[in-house]
Amino acid sequence: MAVIEAREEAARIEAENKAKKEEEERAAAKAAEATRIAQKEAVLATASDIQILGALIQCEAGGEPYEGQLAVGSVVMNRVRCGGYPNNIADVIYASGQFVPASKGKMETLILTGNIKPSCIQAATEAINGACNVGDALHFRRSSKKQGIRIGNHVFW
Repeated sequence: MAVIEAREEAARIEAENKAKKEEEERAAAKAAEATRIAQKEAVLATASDIQILGALIQCEAGGEPYEGQLAVGSVVMNRVRCGGYPNNIADVIYASGQFVPASKGKMETLILTGNIKPSCIQAATEAINGACNVGDALHFRRSSKKQGIRIGNHVFW
């Protein structure tokens, strides 16, 4: 009888330890998510800035879910705020070698025709107003083996 009771006690303790570990993992994941999604300081922007950022978002993530569109806008705005890049939206986007659509004329076509998707304009506006869903990420690319935050078909770091 003592052997059965010892086994039952060991199983109970193992189950308690497993439950405690799972709760700790959930708490850590929740804390990481809270760090990733943040409200940052809004940046003063013009209607032109919103159009430029919206056009970039459409070129880079127009086919992605809204969360991915906001993430692209968040990267640009993180750069504007961080001090290691120019301190305005247009200069960040048009900096040499940074965003291919800016250097290939794709963005200008969207801006001139006014064919920027409303969701991309909304994502631009929210990012400018401080919404951020990628923490302090300053870069993104199509999903690869690169470590980072995966949203849709992109990874952000």
